[in-house]
Amino acid sequence: MQKRSFFPMIYGLISALIAFIAVFFICWRNFHWNLTLTILIAGIFALCFFCLSWFRGHASVEIKRIVYEYHLSDQELAKITGMKASDFPIYHNKLQLILPKREWPQVLTALQQYERQRKNTEL
Repeated sequence: MQKRSFFPMIYGLISALIAFIAVFFICWRNFHWNLTLTILIAGIFALCFFCLSWFRGHASVEIKRIVYEYHLSDQELAKITGMKASDFPIYHNKLQLILPKREWPQVLTALQQYERQRKNTEL
């Protein structure tokens, strides 16, 4: 049974709260919109920021989980993902995700495919 990480959820909630407050005050004070419209717009922004932040947190946790589970080195990560080994620095046995966040889905997809292949060969 896998241990669930609460980091993506907490990260998403904090991001959504900050986005809601910021958009609320911008719409309320700068644009002088009515309260209902202000809350609606702030809620939509908060939902978007929650989704974006949750995915980033989830991708980070999943990438690191797969790397630690299979004890992958930077060279192996580069081979699996088709990127450079310098994109995956490992300091003190911890992977540092220095890649731009826009590339995380590509890395996550490649690692999930690698994990599926490893599990199929073990069976």
